Amino acid sequence: MNALQLTADWQPKEGYALSENEKITRKAQTGSAVWKNPSISIGKLPDPELKTDEVMIEVAAVGICGSDMHMYEADKEGYILYPGLTRFPNTLGHEFSGRVVEVGKEVRDLSVGDLVTVEEIQWCGLCDACRKGLVNHCTNMEELGFTTPGAMAELIAVKAKYCWKITELAERLGDEKEALNLAAMVEPTGVSYHAMFNRIATWKPGNYCVVFGGGPIGLSAIALAKAAGASQIIAFDVSETRLEMAKKMGATSAFDPRQIDDLNDLLLDLTYGRGVDFVVEAAGAPEFTLAPLKMGLGVGATITHIGRSERATPLSLEHYQVRGVQLAGSLGHAGHGTFPNVIRLMASGSLSMKPMISATYPLSEAKDAFKRLEARKDAKILLLPNG
Repeated sequence: MNALQLTADWQPKEGYALSENEKITRKAQTGSAVWKNPSISIGKLPDPELKTDEVMIEVAAVGICGSDMHMYEADKEGYILYPGLTRFPNTLGHEFSGRVVEVGKEVRDLSVGDLVTVEEIQWCGLCDACRKGLVNHCTNMEELGFTTPGAMAELIAVKAKYCWKITELAERLGDEKEALNLAAMVEPTGVSYHAMFNRIATWKPGNYCVVFGGGPIGLSAIALAKAAGASQIIAFDVSETRLEMAKKMGATSAFDPRQIDDLNDLLLDLTYGRGVDFVVEAAGAPEFTLAPLKMGLGVGATITHIGRSERATPLSLEHYQVRGVQLAGSLGHAGHGTFPNVIRLMASGSLSMKPMISATYPLSEAKDAFKRLEARKDAKILLLPNG
């Protein structure tokens, strides 16, 4: 089969102490401290071998995620930018949809021909975290497209327990191709859904909501906030094109933070002196987004932190305590009914993710798509591995 693979050199930074597990598995816990000189290429790989509890999927559409870009791009020393769990060489791609073309003998709930989308978090179901229901924090976790082969390929084999049918979406749209393209957006939308509605249950219709970051996760958060009844959605990004897209997705106002004198004054002015109720950090720059936030936060405000960042960030904890502010870190999208709920919202028409898809490319032109995304002007580019 044809596939896009990323390779990199295993060169732990001086001072980075490898764990025994990292040494044995070559699975880096902090990828940006280990993997150097990343490179992507498209070529032939053997077709996946199907296990008894897996299904084989013919990939229809796969999104290029910000995480994919952070594995593809390097810092001035040549190390990848992505700070999370990684193992290379590996096939990238974790936001995808496709058609089941083969099922393992133990699979009961999926059949050949089913249209599906798939969770990226490969949780075990056996560790303490999973048994507590915290599957996004599985201690035996593998991540599709990060540590196991991903979907920027013609075929992928995955465990059936990670798959969700998109039958309702396809029936409501009456167009399988469009349904498959939109289903590739379920995973990134699920990341925002989990952060906003599962991770900390404080959301209320009528909220004043702030979203930092106009990439796919931030734009998904804007669309979800609109669907969930936010009275104001205030977006921030440094890209003019992404600010325009934020408005298309439902933002009531959008700003470049570099052109603002005082963030707190702006938020107080927009919220009639009350401050904002809900903050989504999807920019991965908390030193510029969360650190300045003080009086612009309303009493009882919630902050959910999605963007990945290794940088130390000073926070006004005294202010949080006095104002009753809650801060929750969020990771992943699995469990809690997230995938089926996002699919239902899309099928109902109350959550429209189609405006985010700015371009599609065949897999053979994937390197051009990655190059185009370096400018950070697109919201979401999809690759179509099978035409």
